[in-house]
Amino acid sequence: MKQLLKQLEKFFPLLKNTYQPALLFTIGLLGFYLFQPLSTQRLNQIHYISIGLNLLSITLLIYFNQRKPIFFIVTIFLGYVVLNFLKRKYGEEYILTPEYTNLSIFIALNLIILYFLPTWKLLQRKNIIILLILFSEYAIGEKLAASGISLGSSLGTESYGSLNNLSLLLFGIGFVTIFISFSISGTIVDSALFFVFVEICLSYYYSPSSSGTIIFFGISSLTLFLSICEHLYNITYHDPLTGLYSRNSFMNHAKNFPLKYSIGIILIDDYDRLSKVFGKHSLNSLIKMICLRINQTETEGQIYRYSQEEFVIIFRGENKNEAYDKMEKIRRSIASAEFILKGYKKPIKLTVSGSVSEKKRSDGNAIEVLSRAGKALQKAYQFTQNITSKA
Repeated sequence: MKQLLKQLEKFFPLLKNTYQPALLFTIGLLGFYLFQPLSTQRLNQIHYISIGLNLLSITLLIYFNQRKPIFFIVTIFLGYVVLNFLKRKYGEEYILTPEYTNLSIFIALNLIILYFLPTWKLLQRKNIIILLILFSEYAIGEKLAASGISLGSSLGTESYGSLNNLSLLLFGIGFVTIFISFSISGTIVDSALFFVFVEICLSYYYSPSSSGTIIFFGISSLTLFLSICEHLYNITYHDPLTGLYSRNSFMNHAKNFPLKYSIGIILIDDYDRLSKVFGKHSLNSLIKMICLRINQTETEGQIYRYSQEEFVIIFRGENKNEAYDKMEKIRRSIASAEFILKGYKKPIKLTVSGSVSEKKRSDGNAIEVLSRAGKALQKAYQFTQNITSKA
């Protein structure tokens, strides 16, 4: 199955991060069309499980200080609570009320805005402002509804299913723009948010059904929870910039290294100076180009981004002389390359320095091998750069 997915990913690059939310979306559709009406007991089970998944998702995001999906969850959950309140208060007539019309419009508009907000950490003041705006919208909606004002009346009073013209238009705009955005980024969370957006649209469209809202709300909650778990796992064990394994992965993999191996360290020369000259964005572009060059030159070793300016390579079954030859090949490849950076007229020349160390019988773990290579690199670095040394 894994080999099949790898082959399919060559033709469909988005498949890796899309098949899981797409599968859940399909299950939700089939569950709604084939098995409704569900029993009250089953609906209650889905209801409480969905709330639990939302709370777990929020807890994980707070713990890992991640912002982007959390307001998506808050918005969807608040809308779900208000929608159920309106259904209990007005019965089948809730669709005709200004409260519901304004709610469906606010939900669609908020989800679009929240999707396209820049990514930043959760524990910041501006997130409190966003949260206050979300809560204030419900107060505004209540005031408008009390005055009999419906925002959807600006585009007429017609509706499709249980969505008025304006909310349907906003959901349509969101569908197109979010699809284009996640097709470009292809990230786990962005892919999941696209399907969640569609599921929330369907939860309002089919809200008159006894199970429509709960089924699609439940599927969206499960989709978000699984995508958040996968995303957090990836950022823990993979470098977000290059996609390489991270320092955490090295620590985790070290216990499974073979009896014979060598470790190579690649250090970007003059990293601090490059950071000042090019800035964060341009430097990230250069790092990705260096990473690509390393991958093209060394196709067998396992590569880790160990720190901002440092890469580590594991050469399984090779002594330090064999590893040295490969490290020297990488160094020369980068030194001879000309890196083209947007906004700069002339190509940029960069160099790296390297060091290798071989696993000895006396070494208790991979950290000792790595430490020996690091010391050799520091010793050589005192005199010159753009070299490869042996420990």
